Amino acid sequence: MALARSLARYGTFPLFLFGINGTIIFLVGEGATWAFPMLVLLLAIVLMFVTERLIPYQSAWNRSHGDATRDVAHFAVNSMLSHAGVLLLPLLASLASFERRWPSDWPFWLQVAVSAIVLDAGISAIHHASHKWGVLWRFHAVHHSVKRMYGLNGLMKHPVHQGVETIGGSLPLLLMGMPTSVASALALCVAVQLLLQHSNADYRTGPLKYFFANAEVHRFHHTNRPGEGDVNFGLFTTLWDLLMGTFHYRKDHAPRRSAELGIGGRSEYPVAYLPQFVEPFRRWPEVGPI
Repeated sequence: MALARSLARYGTFPLFLFGINGTIIFLVGEGATWAFPMLVLLLAIVLMFVTERLIPYQSAWNRSHGDATRDVAHFAVNSMLSHAGVLLLPLLASLASFERRWPSDWPFWLQVAVSAIVLDAGISAIHHASHKWGVLWRFHAVHHSVKRMYGLNGLMKHPVHQGVETIGGSLPLLLMGMPTSVASALALCVAVQLLLQHSNADYRTGPLKYFFANAEVHRFHHTNRPGEGDVNFGLFTTLWDLLMGTFHYRKDHAPRRSAELGIGGRSEYPVAYLPQFVEPFRRWPEVGPI
């Protein structure tokens, strides 16, 4: 058991980042039917579920806080919307009246990798703006209402905010003529990254945490301590946070209790899916996120 925990602690990150994503990219690049990469994603979810119990960051976060059904609903709705957006790519491409300059001669894996970095830049910008601009914050607040960190709440987002983030991140790629195959692989890799980023598994990445936006650094983003949550906005990398001066990591200061998560001053924020869907349309925040 000790060996299994050690392997999980130091092998989870490379397995998901390179193994799971690499398999998805290979399958999509080879033209496999959509069912096969989706099965890989489902396998990743199950594997993360097991890993969170083998090496939990906080054991209490593996138990439902009355939020399990809600998180499954968020995951189902946002996954469906994400893949529906991919299906719209041919239509969007046909509406473009200018010459597209997609590097289609590059290896498929490189097209996806570069796309992830470009997507990350746009999403980081929207994410940062969502902490500063009240109109966006009221939709983004749904994601920050979590009271535990675990893999499945990575896609716990209001559909409006997910749409804004997706448009902000993918617009440059769409204008360049990103193929449907690259978009499909990228959408699945985003789901894997959200799973990895919000994981309750106490995996370790050493110095790689200063480049990759993993759970070790993303937990700081969800703290409700005043003035401390406006950090680590990146999805795939910390590159844009390092450039913006918003990167933060201090091992002895990471949140470890549910009381340290959530929205400061909003303990009454709704928990169920439908009330969370309606909440941004009911209230305008008077202050920022925390």
